[in-house]
This record gives sequence, C-alpha cells and structure tokens, in this order.
Amino acid sequence: MRPKQLLMLDCDRDARDIASRPPMYSGRRAPACGVLLTAFVLSSPAAQEPAPNTAPPPAARPRPADAAALFARLGAVTGLEATFEEQKHLALLAVPLQSKGRLYFHRPDPKGPGWLVREVTAPEPQSVRITPRELRLENRDGVEVIDLARSDKVRTFVQSLVHVFAGDEAALRKSYDVVYAPVPDDAAAWTLQLTPRAAPLDKLLRQLRLVGRGEAVERIEVLEPNGDRTVTRITTANPDRRFDAAEKRKLFGIDE
Repeated sequence: MRPKQLLMLDCDRDARDIASRPPMYSGRRAPACGVLLTAFVLSSPAAQEPAPNTAPPPAARPRPADAAALFARLGAVTGLEATFEEQKHLALLAVPLQSKGRLYFHRPDPKGPGWLVREVTAPEPQSVRITPRELRLENRDGVEVIDLARSDKVRTFVQSLVHVFAGDEAALRKSYDVVYAPVPDDAAAWTLQLTPRAAPLDKLLRQLRLVGRGEAVERIEVLEPNGDRTVTRITTANPDRRFDAAEKRKLFGIDE
C-alpha cells in the first residue's frame, strides 16, 4: 500500500461503509472519528487567545470540580473556532501520520442541535460536516453525503458528538462509561475518559481520553479496537466565535 493510500484511510473517508463492513474490518476508522478526536471538548477554551480584560487564561483557572462541572462548561458554548495538530499512530507505519487543521462549531439555539465542521489543511485538504440530518465528506475524490436517517450506526456515533457539545452528560452516560479524575500530584490537571458501553460504539472505539489543565483541554487521545492510536494537540481555540450569514452558508450550509 502506497503512503498516499494510507493517508486516505482517514476515518472521515471510511464513514460511508461503516454500516455494511464485515466484522473483520471493525478496527478501521470510525465515521468522522477525526472530528471526535479534535472536537470532543474543544468547546472548552483550550489555548484561548488572551482577552483584553484581566481574566486569567483558561489553563490558570480552577479545574472543574467534577464531570458535571466540565459538561456544564461545554454546554455553555454556542460557537467555536479552533486549530489542532494531530498524529495518527498506525500499526502499518513505523512513523505516525501528521496533519493539522481547523474546527468550527455552531449551535443557533442553546437548547437545540449543532453543526460541526472539521477541515484538514495539511498534508492534504479534506473536510467533514455534521448537521442534524447528514454527514458530508469532501476530499480529493469529490463529495459524498450520508443521510443519518438511513444509517443507525453512523447516526448513533454522530449523535454522541452532539451530546458532548451540548454538555448532555446524561445522554452520554447512556453510551459511555464516563470517568473524570483530578491528577493527584497536580492541583490544576485532570483527565476525562469515555469508554463505549456496548455495540456499535465499542466496535469503533476502545477509549477516548482527554487531558486538561484548569478549564483548558490540552490533549485528546483515542485508542481504537485494533490498537491504532491518535493524539491531538489543541493549539488555539476561540469558544466565543460568532458566524455571520456568509460564514454560516459557506461553512455549515445554513441559509438564513
């Protein structure tokens, strides 16, 4: 397999066949799992640009007391733009695949559904857009749209992403074991682990782990059933992003 082909094993590309793949392929990338890696709690103000006021940076603020406090912080965000750098450690390769890109999140109604976009800018442009109705994939081969109403597996996975951004801890706990733990020897550090409780999620993901400091998420790690691992470092995040009509149309496909 050529390196270019390996790059195209990215989870965004494999969303289209998840509902029909045989069990032996269950270890391949989950649908839009790249979104999951970089977006899972980017709504926490990781590496946020300093504000003009005197408020302490997110990493210097007190860490959430528990999982409920963390999810409450996530649920308060209605707009987000973030940048990330990612390494995919694959058993087939001696060195990890590296990529970087940008993520956008928009929720018009604080109590309603959200729109999520992940754009990879290097080494090869590609994007995935999640809306309440569909999953839209775009790469060098073209554009593909998956109707979420027609794929239970993809819909279950995608809805779990929406639950995170909505700060819906109760809904998440129906699909994942959620463990929030302060780091004993560090007054500011914490981890959050989510482990799928049942199929089909346990066939797509073994565990997702967030590492944070204060109110900032600094690193996201995902372990897949086949042992592949993805580590994402959040470089900047603006959890107060607002989108004008032109941006909503271009990024999220929303016409107002």
